[in-house]
Amino acid sequence: MSQFSKEISLAVDLVRKASEITEWFKKKGVETYLKKDRSPATVADFSSQIYILHQLMEEFPKDQVIAEESETGLIDDHSAKQINECFTQLDIANISDLKNLLNYRGQKSSRQWTIDPIDGTKGFMKGLKYAIGIGLMVNSDTKISVISVPEYKKNGLTIFVAEQGQGAKASYGGKDFEAIHVSDHNNLKKARLCQSLHYDLPWVTQFADKLGIEKRIKMDSMAKFCLVADGSYDLYIKPIMGFRAFTWDYAPGDLLVREAGGRVTDLDEERLTFEEEKCILKAPGIITSNGALHDEVAVFIRDKFFSI
Repeated sequence: MSQFSKEISLAVDLVRKASEITEWFKKKGVETYLKKDRSPATVADFSSQIYILHQLMEEFPKDQVIAEESETGLIDDHSAKQINECFTQLDIANISDLKNLLNYRGQKSSRQWTIDPIDGTKGFMKGLKYAIGIGLMVNSDTKISVISVPEYKKNGLTIFVAEQGQGAKASYGGKDFEAIHVSDHNNLKKARLCQSLHYDLPWVTQFADKLGIEKRIKMDSMAKFCLVADGSYDLYIKPIMGFRAFTWDYAPGDLLVREAGGRVTDLDEERLTFEEEKCILKAPGIITSNGALHDEVAVFIRDKFFSI
C-alpha cells in the first residue's frame, strides 16, 4: 500500500491538467517575458503554476511549496486576461487573485512540494519538448515525483511517476501505468546520450566525440531523465555552470531515474541533495545513467576534463 497514494493521485491530475493549459497556450501563441535573472518565462508558465498552486492550497494547506515562478510584476492586464480566458475555456473555475496565487508558498513545513510549471521554457517557446514536474519532499528527502511530457516519443501526453522504495512507472498516451526500468547496456562506446539543447557546454560533446558515441539527442527539460528512466537512452550528462541548480529542476527526475534502477550523481559521484530551493552539488555537473555505465563515465569525465 502506497504511503503517498493521495499525493500521487493529486499530482498526476495536476500535471495532466497543467499540460492542457500549456498546450492551450502553445496553440494560441505565447508572449515571452524576461525575468530578473534574464531567463525567459511565458504566460503559460504563470498559468500552469497558478493552477497547480491553487489545487495544492485547497488539498494540502499545511504543506510548504517551492516553485519556480515568482515575478508577479510580469502579470499585467493583458496576460491576466489571457490566463482567465484559458481557465474559462478549460473549465477551470474559482481561480482569481492571480498574482497572490503565483506567489503562494504555503506554511513552513517538513513537507515541501516542488513545482516546475514548464521545464524547458526555451523549447516550449519554439514548439519543442518541455515537461511539467512536481515532487514532494519530506525533510528534504524526495518521496514522490510526477512528470508530464506532452508528445513524448510520439505517444501523446506521457506521465511518469516514482515513489521512494516503490519503483517507477509511466502512462504512455493515456494508457494504463506500467512499470519502467533503465536499460542494461554496458558498452560505453555504444551508449545513447542525452544532452541539453540550450544549456550545454563543449566538454559534453567532446566527451561523446572522444568515446565515439554516435547516438545522441539534444533537447530541453527533465524529459531527458524520463528517456533514461524508461530505457530509451542510457546517459544524460548535464553541465552545471557556477554550481547553480534548483530543486524544482532536478528533484523529480532524480527520484524517477533512481526508482527505475539508475543512478544520478554529481561528477564526483556524490548523490544530489536538496535544501529548500537549492540542489546542492559539489562538482560542476550531473551524471544520470542506467547504473551499469556510471562509474566508467564518471572516471572518464574526471580524468579527461577535470583533472588537476
